[in-house]
Amino acid sequence: MLKHVWKFFKNPVYQAYPNAPFHYKKQIFLGCLGWNLLLGVGIAFFVSILTWAFDIDPGKHASDDLLEKYSLFFIFFLMAIVAPIIEEFIFRGPLLFFKQSRFFSIAFYTSCLLFGGIHLSNFENASEVLWISPLLIAPQTVMGVFLGYIRVRIGLTWAILLHAGHNGILFLFILITADL
Repeated sequence: MLKHVWKFFKNPVYQAYPNAPFHYKKQIFLGCLGWNLLLGVGIAFFVSILTWAFDIDPGKHASDDLLEKYSLFFIFFLMAIVAPIIEEFIFRGPLLFFKQSRFFSIAFYTSCLLFGGIHLSNFENASEVLWISPLLIAPQTVMGVFLGYIRVRIGLTWAILLHAGHNGILFLFILITADL
């Protein structure tokens, strides 16, 4: 699966698989979910080691504030339902308009970078550590690649589900590691 996503990333072309059987779509979905989580968590772990080693303080993460202010049900609802629907319509929905355009690759890369960039607001001290921001948002930017791939290949609904699954799994991880 990673090989297919990498090939798509190097040369993004809008080639959908609208008549693919459900089991094939499920295979694409699960492969993207697994690789996205593995790469995203790996990058986040690497970035946390760098920020610790070089005493860089990006500040509190937005998830910390959410855990202090809202119920777990509400946070889960925001992370696993609301955010995936809104963000996918904003960042991956418009890719359809570039389907037959020679500018599709620009639209794809732009959606990945904007998706990563919007997540810079998750860091309290983001404006003070702008020089490291590409690393801070690298997990979300990589996720944008997987979401763009799955959106083009099997549809926006699957991209929403991938986003929701990813956020839901991370929410469970936050629950396990948080001091509640």
